[in-house]
Amino acid sequence: MAIGVTTRRFAWACRSRSEARSGAQSASPPTLRFLVALVVLATSAAAAAQPAELLYEKGAFDAAYEVAVPLPTAAMQLLAARAAIDHAVYRLAPSGASLDEQVAWLRRGLAAADSAAELDPTSAPAVVQQARARGEIARRSGVLRNLDVAPQLRDLFDRALELDPDDADALVGLAMWHLELVERGVAWLYGGDRSAILPLLERGVAAAPEQLNLRVEYATALRALGQEDAAREQLRLALALPLRSATDAFERERAEAMLQE
Repeated sequence: MAIGVTTRRFAWACRSRSEARSGAQSASPPTLRFLVALVVLATSAAAAAQPAELLYEKGAFDAAYEVAVPLPTAAMQLLAARAAIDHAVYRLAPSGASLDEQVAWLRRGLAAADSAAELDPTSAPAVVQQARARGEIARRSGVLRNLDVAPQLRDLFDRALELDPDDADALVGLAMWHLELVERGVAWLYGGDRSAILPLLERGVAAAPEQLNLRVEYATALRALGQEDAAREQLRLALALPLRSATDAFERERAEAMLQE
């Protein structure tokens, strides 16, 4: 019985392979070339993904961007967006690079984030990177309080939280949006709410308790709201977290500097 079943399976497999060969032979050369091109593209994208991620984790943000941005997948476009924005924020800004150069990289990040959101309309992280890029560009352009950037950012954070109510970056980003408007004295104009800041931060940190930069943002907000002891506690918690990437190392330096203030 078992031998018969095995024989039939073998015969079916042989017939399937024969039919597959026959179908391949009957396919038109352009179709075959197209299928081969798709396989090559997918293989190349998979091969390039790991180097791009490693470059990003090591802090070679510009190189990670260059490797990731040609790859037409949502994941690689998202990585390209993060890399370009981080290059502007963590590399160029502290080095004293010109605002024009910083904005150029932020625009690259925004374009990649737009591509990621288009390729995957359900991606909350892509929408967060859109908001992040737009916010950083606005800060360097001096237009955050008098143009349409603030409402745009609110819409983006709201959209990200519609896609994923527990997205930690979106929660903390929206909290810092409220804080910035409160600090600038224009909360009434754009719907900023002082009472929303800490609840959003608490939810964000609870959603990703080991994400170092969120603790630093939490401490920044607590300090701005006059809660110095609580701010210093968050900084100490941030310093106790493991370093998982170059961005964590930059954020740890930021936490250390804040503790010394």
